[in-house]
Amino acid sequence: MAAMPKPIRAFDLAAPVDIYRVIGRRPTTIWVDAAGRIAQHGASGQALREFVYWRTVAAPADQVQVQERVGGLFLVTREGACHPIALAPPHPIDPEAPFLHAQTARAEDGVVIDSLLAAGRIILATGYKVMQNPSRPGDRLLPADHPLVVEDRPPELDETPAPPFGRARLRWN
Repeated sequence: MAAMPKPIRAFDLAAPVDIYRVIGRRPTTIWVDAAGRIAQHGASGQALREFVYWRTVAAPADQVQVQERVGGLFLVTREGACHPIALAPPHPIDPEAPFLHAQTARAEDGVVIDSLLAAGRIILATGYKVMQNPSRPGDRLLPADHPLVVEDRPPELDETPAPPFGRARLRWN
């Protein structure tokens, strides 16, 4: 991939904003079978996984933007780093409607964006250019009993930065 497409919308911060940055995933107690149907815990299926978040604050002095892109919301730095986030407080996957979780979370983020815009805490802007692939902390599997949201910054969060776009070691990323 030579570059990421432009953001759908980008927002500069005019005041500090609570964000929930993805730091990993944890298994849930909800199991699905090979056909994608809810199943009983066991060898014929696998547990759904949900994102785990670090609750932090982004401020205007950080020179970051919240960008709405295909795939969700991202915190983008002026240098072009890109990290998946949520703006609405996360909640566990509902066992009664597990396949609607992502859609519900996106709708809740939209409500938060609307309220932040109305309050003047974020403003529409021209998006910073993303210079590297989005970070992939969601690939880190955490234990099932890990809290959904942590308050302290995980020390391993930026151990492996995302690779830049383009060729690396004669292979396309």
